Amino acid sequence: MTTWAVDEADLIEPDRLAASVLDDVINERRKPVAQRRRLAPIEALTALEYEAHFVMVAAENLSHGIDLHDGDRKRLAEAWRRVNTLLKEVRPCVR
Repeated sequence: MTTWAVDEADLIEPDRLAASVLDDVINERRKPVAQRRRLAPIEALTALEYEAHFVMVAAENLSHGIDLHDGDRKRLAEAWRRVNTLLKEVRPCVR
């Protein structure tokens, strides 16, 4: 059995992957619990990697005296929202 992560993740540009994974999570939440597909760990980690990369770049810019603009702050808030969504999705799976 193949998963979404194996079949489709390599076809999506890195800057769109996190949003695609989170869209999939939202769509799965609309289904009855018994019919939901669980998020594969590689999907969560791949989405998290992109968001963490964005946060790292923002931190490096700040450390070099480069101010964040409104768009940067909005994107950091979006990164937090995405990471938080991933956490909520995988937390029930961790014991």
